[in-house]
Amino acid sequence: MESERYFSGEIVVVLADGSRRSARVTADEILEVDKEIYRFFFEQGAETKVAESEEDFFEALKNLRHDLEKTGALLHCFGASENVYPSGMQKSMGPAILAYRMHIGSPALRKDIVNIFEADQTVVPSTVEQQKQFHERWIKSLSGKA
Repeated sequence: MESERYFSGEIVVVLADGSRRSARVTADEILEVDKEIYRFFFEQGAETKVAESEEDFFEALKNLRHDLEKTGALLHCFGASENVYPSGMQKSMGPAILAYRMHIGSPALRKDIVNIFEADQTVVPSTVEQQKQFHERWIKSLSGKA
């Protein structure tokens, strides 16, 4: 079994009360004989969580977020921002560590590509469902059906 580390660092967690705390996160791609596993290891104080997916890092991140949402916590990174979502090509051609920042009514451009592990002041922490709904609204806005 081989593995490759794609990220190791701190990601801010927005707690249910609005306070913010840092969590230590690592993201590894584990290559097994017949599959690839994308795994997040999340550590915040005494709390440890592991989330994974056989699809890509974006899906593994969604699994971690679903778990955190049970306590009202949201991640403050591009992969958890309401207006960020990977394209089909980003998901099918790699581990989906890059995604597009979407703007209603405008197609995604190369300048809109962000790393899902990073953050800046434009991140809008959201639930997995809120992010999905924004992505659907964005797609409709491109066809004039928004």
